[in-house]
Amino acid sequence: MVIAAALLIVSVIMSILLLVPINNRGKTWTPENRPEDWKEQMNRWNRFHYVRVAVIIAAFALLAAALV
Repeated sequence: MVIAAALLIVSVIMSILLLVPINNRGKTWTPENRPEDWKEQMNRWNRFHYVRVAVIIAAFALLAAALV
């Protein structure tokens, strides 16, 4: 259960440190002012998101295993 809790904390930290800054930058973009690497930034967000989802799934799997 401790590892599951730690993984959930890691997912929150990932969200705050990795995903939110990209989201905040993306909210200000329009077709006229978006940076040249906007697709790369969105791809980076997707990769971080997939890792975060994997961490969350692992946490809940460990939690379920601990409760059985």
